[in-house]
Amino acid sequence: MKQKIAFLYLNTGGGHVAPAKALAGRIAALYPDSETVLFNGFDRRQWIARGIFEEGYRITSNYFEPGYVLFYQVTSIPQNIRTGNYFVSLKGLPRLVKFLRDEGITKVVCLHEVLIIMARRAIDRVNPAIRLVTLVTDPFTAHPLWFYEKNLDLVVFSEKLRRVAVERHGFPAERLHVFPFILNPVYDARYGPAAIGEARRRLGIPEGKKVILVAGGGEGLRGAERIVRRFVSLGREEYLVVVCGRNRLLRRQTRLIAERASASNVLVFGFVDFMPDLLNIADAVITKAGASTVLEVLATGKPAIFSTYIRGQELGNVLYAVHNGVAWYIRKPREILEKAFELTGDETLRDEIRKRIDGLGIRNGLEEMAAFIHDL
Repeated sequence: MKQKIAFLYLNTGGGHVAPAKALAGRIAALYPDSETVLFNGFDRRQWIARGIFEEGYRITSNYFEPGYVLFYQVTSIPQNIRTGNYFVSLKGLPRLVKFLRDEGITKVVCLHEVLIIMARRAIDRVNPAIRLVTLVTDPFTAHPLWFYEKNLDLVVFSEKLRRVAVERHGFPAERLHVFPFILNPVYDARYGPAAIGEARRRLGIPEGKKVILVAGGGEGLRGAERIVRRFVSLGREEYLVVVCGRNRLLRRQTRLIAERASASNVLVFGFVDFMPDLLNIADAVITKAGASTVLEVLATGKPAIFSTYIRGQELGNVLYAVHNGVAWYIRKPREILEKAFELTGDETLRDEIRKRIDGLGIRNGLEEMAAFIHDL
């Protein structure tokens, strides 16, 4: 029987959208008996929900972290989980029910914790036999909302989180599944010398110049302008590549700083589709601790310097990388750049870190996950 699999997501950072797209595309490519469709849990008319969960996430995580931490803690309380789901479902539930019926969906994969309870209720109204699978996109530290609904199959990306799900949240062990983290297939193999040389030529970076990459996901790296300001004041010869994502203000700020200093070795980009090029040519990466970002940096064998992370969901990512000796958590721009210069100037140290990364056994779970979802 032909399957039609829906992937539910929200536009709260790239960590939910990217695996949804990767899985949907892989399943469609591998299994002719399956059709996949992506579904944004909020449409334009749900302006309150979008304002809270999409714009609220973007603003607080980038500009007012205490507000995000407070929201994270408040929404961890069971009563507040139920109240929040009520408001999310007011318009979202009828829309999702209609979608499931009209599209003839036979299986649902949920990639955002806010949508899980609503998805369960929508399926129960349409056809309880529709299988619901939830992918916990945070590999080491996850919000309690991920584990609130028990009538589903839950996928986690670490043994640590599997134990948390069972022991702390009482999730049934027989419905828990552990897989390697999902990555874009472009990270399955690192660039060789020829590919690195070609990427450098495309970007206008001379051969032999060391590269420091500053990137923080779809919204850029908070505080990147302070790092750029410090860098240009030092008059260094390394190239500093800054990716600002959709953050137009950050892009204007960093470009203005570079232009005023006539720093031709500072390259500033907005949202890019060539991040694999940048990661593979970089000698050190200054970033935040989003799950996808961390695993992509490590997949390319590069040392990471975390200048910030979101309290709660990203703490586990920091601890994983730092405790394994492949990353540092440093907050001050002066000290961040000192560590970056140490890394770019010491090839032996970079080789040692690369060996530690290889020892972690990071591999892409995309193929295994696609097969699991298809066969379930």
